[in-house]
Amino acid sequence: MFLLALACFLLVSAPSPSFAENHVVLKDFHWQVRSTEHFDINYYEGSATLVPLTAEILERSYRKISEELDTGFTRRRPLFLYANPNDFEQSNIAQVGDGTGGITEPFKDRFMVYNDGTQQWLDDVLTHELTHVFQYSVLISGFWKSVRILKTIVYPLWMMEGMAEYSTGGLDDTNGEMYVRDAATSGGLIPLYKLEHFSALKPHQVTLGYKSGAAALGFLGSQYGKDKVGKMLKLFESRFESSSVLQELIGIDLMTFDKKWREYEEEKYRRVVRENRLRDPWEFGVSLTTSSGFLPEFNTTPVLTPDGRSMAYLSTRDGQSDVEVLMQNLADHQIKRAVGFQYMHIENIPTANFDNIARVLAISPDGQTLAFGAQKNHVQSLYFFNIKTRKLHKVLLPGLMTAQQPTFSPDGSKVAFSGMKDGLTDLYLLDLKTEKYTALTSDPQDDQSPSFSPDGESIVYSSEISIPNDPMPHQRRLYRLSLKDHSLQKLEDIPGAARDPVYSAGGDRVLFTLEGGGFADIYELNLKSGHTLRLTRTVGNSFTPIYSPSGDVVFSAFRKGCVHIYRGDWSKLLSEDVPTFPNGKRSGGTAGLAADSTGGGKVIESLPGMSSASPTEEYVSTSTEAFLSPARPFHDTVGTDLFLPAAFYSSIGGFFWASYWQGSDMLGNHQGAAQLAYNSGSGYLNYQTQYVYSRYRPELGLSVFGVQQANSVDLASGLATNETNHTELAQVLYPLDRYHSLRFQAGVVTDQIDYPDIPGTFSRQDARIYSTSFIRDTVGGKYLEEIRGSRLLMSYYQAVPVLGGHVQDHTFSGEGQKFFPTGDLSTLALRVVGADSIGPDAQGFILGGLGGVRGYGRSTYDNVGTRMGLLTAEYRFPLLKNLDYYMWYIFPDFYFKAITAAVFSDTGYTWNAANQLTASRWNSLRNSYGVGIRIHTFILQLYQLVIQMDYARRTTSPGGIFYVYLGPLF
Repeated sequence: MFLLALACFLLVSAPSPSFAENHVVLKDFHWQVRSTEHFDINYYEGSATLVPLTAEILERSYRKISEELDTGFTRRRPLFLYANPNDFEQSNIAQVGDGTGGITEPFKDRFMVYNDGTQQWLDDVLTHELTHVFQYSVLISGFWKSVRILKTIVYPLWMMEGMAEYSTGGLDDTNGEMYVRDAATSGGLIPLYKLEHFSALKPHQVTLGYKSGAAALGFLGSQYGKDKVGKMLKLFESRFESSSVLQELIGIDLMTFDKKWREYEEEKYRRVVRENRLRDPWEFGVSLTTSSGFLPEFNTTPVLTPDGRSMAYLSTRDGQSDVEVLMQNLADHQIKRAVGFQYMHIENIPTANFDNIARVLAISPDGQTLAFGAQKNHVQSLYFFNIKTRKLHKVLLPGLMTAQQPTFSPDGSKVAFSGMKDGLTDLYLLDLKTEKYTALTSDPQDDQSPSFSPDGESIVYSSEISIPNDPMPHQRRLYRLSLKDHSLQKLEDIPGAARDPVYSAGGDRVLFTLEGGGFADIYELNLKSGHTLRLTRTVGNSFTPIYSPSGDVVFSAFRKGCVHIYRGDWSKLLSEDVPTFPNGKRSGGTAGLAADSTGGGKVIESLPGMSSASPTEEYVSTSTEAFLSPARPFHDTVGTDLFLPAAFYSSIGGFFWASYWQGSDMLGNHQGAAQLAYNSGSGYLNYQTQYVYSRYRPELGLSVFGVQQANSVDLASGLATNETNHTELAQVLYPLDRYHSLRFQAGVVTDQIDYPDIPGTFSRQDARIYSTSFIRDTVGGKYLEEIRGSRLLMSYYQAVPVLGGHVQDHTFSGEGQKFFPTGDLSTLALRVVGADSIGPDAQGFILGGLGGVRGYGRSTYDNVGTRMGLLTAEYRFPLLKNLDYYMWYIFPDFYFKAITAAVFSDTGYTWNAANQLTASRWNSLRNSYGVGIRIHTFILQLYQLVIQMDYARRTTSPGGIFYVYLGPLF
């Protein structure tokens, strides 16, 4: 994924004191390095077996991309190779989430990817990220790299990500074709000028952005010449704006190019639909799910109870990052949440290995238990949910990197599933009574989607094969494994990727999905006759088919940007005969990986012992042109990432200096930053230095910051002052999991103030402080607004008169927030704040103003006390939820996405002593009510900006206040 240049403007800060999702590190990776001609492959024990294949893919892709873009680089680039997604998310090189497949960043020319078990994925993601390496070598090169990095903020993502997808041509064509074909035939193509960045896109639209960019570059190459793609990249080296690049490249601006491209795609796919007789999925049967609002959502991997009355499935109805298991009554269509984000011991339920939708949910033969794989603190386990008791049980699987795609045996005593060990995915069998597992397969291929035969004597599954020089080099075939004698039989040899097989009730047929040629549809294999029938031809693609108890076909399908579940009607389904074995031969045994030989190449700098990567037991070589050096220890280095100075001199104002520095090591375990601002005329000095050590789970932070201001004016008294503040702070953040953390702080604070016009007024205050906090944050939302979850911050702070300090106070504070979704994008938001400070130097809390009781002025005299309580209630609802107005004609541009409104009420009270609280009456409370408007916009389609306007009116006294501010109060 292209690393957004916003990071250039952010300090590498100490652990954030605010609410945020935590980064949990559980493993200390011991890295080693092996080098190829153009790359240093950094790996650890878990990813060591992947190095030969990685080397071959990288060098092959290097030759391909360098030829396409007519460029290259002359020094090795470091790759960090992670064995699985759970290890990948622990990286400190860059913060990554569940939907990130790889990262390329320009600071140190690093890129990083993870293995999901398939060669197809590794080939795809390495080629994608390598394209970004090429892009950075062109766009961010030469003297003073820091300034060039800042340019990345204006490079359009449709070009950056589209070029990376374009370079992977043939590796993920089915997925790309699906998204662009669906959008082109439903009026859903997003104009390229609205794809400069992807932050403003709706859920599930980012992939469309990637694929649209690739399609646009494919159009550029096919209509204007393949060399135009590489020339476009080089033009961006000296230009910032898409229209100027296209004007010089092909003589038209972005608007005209976009219009031509969309007309081309729409005409192309109208023809594809017509020639391939494609139909909408609802033409094959009735839709069982519908969208809950205007946002795209995915409802997939259905399973039915044995009586056929209820269906369980995975859904992103409440947000793309919040996959839930829903139960739906098929008679009255009532939906209930079975498993979702209310279970804090589940952080993520994957819908597949990555992009592809797969069958990852199972139901027991008695219809009482749901099984699925899920993640908690970078460990994937199998989870079992009892539908009746609503209890969730986790089964740990020590030794496995991942675990998913479970299926129950016919007697319900065992579960077969796919699991990764040592970087390879095989099938395993779990005994539910002992909770012990054994291996069913052990081979270099990626084995997925097991399904028991009705008699429990065999398992059918999908396994990956590689076919060098084929337009689709990575395919999948169906195999049947006998559980009695472990014999293996290939069931079909149809070109493409056969996925998600499932037996019929009689055991004589198998449903599956076949991907290939840009399509994915439902097929049925007759095991007795050996004939295969194609059942669907959908405009989008179809996935995860199952037989219903009545014998119908239930499947999920993509159309109009959403995935929904359909019950196929046999009278409407197709019955097209497909050769099961095109060569007429059925074979047994495992599928071998063919080898392909190519010529040698020039080595930039030969390392001692470098030789051709040889095939291993884990992976069979597909190329001989990959020279690998022997392993050597990884030696970390520390260097500057950014240095941005600015200085000028004014005869009136004096000398001005401002600078920002950021540095880190290669692994990101050590990160530092410093800011300095100075003005000689006013005597102003502002400095900040920060250091973070995050190699282990407790994240350590040190910071020193301060402000010095001479000859400023005290607004309260009108007198000139000289003021100095200096703070030294140490901090430890210990994440309990993704949502909960503990924070400890200790520091020294010095404040000095002097009134030079009044002799003897110099004062100095020294404080020695420490604090401890508990932080919880489970808040999330569908789009733009937070609409569900809760937050809690509980803190204890103390200033103690030790080590030269003479400030003494104890402060307890807490803040809780709760969001209750009320349908679509509306929510009821509640906030409670309380604080109590005691001691000779007790703190005073201000009640009025933003963040307090709106409508009351922020005063240091009125409504101030050492104890405070505050309650806020807001009902937030959309006014224009799909505004989608792009103000492209100014710079920086504004992309207005929605307008929401709120009605609110604030109530609070401050006091100093207990008797004040007991003597207070209802009229002592400070209360206000009001209305507000929130305008949701994005600057440069990248930075979200919420412009808020509130009017609050007091109820305890006449009058009110109008506020305009940026960002939400909570």
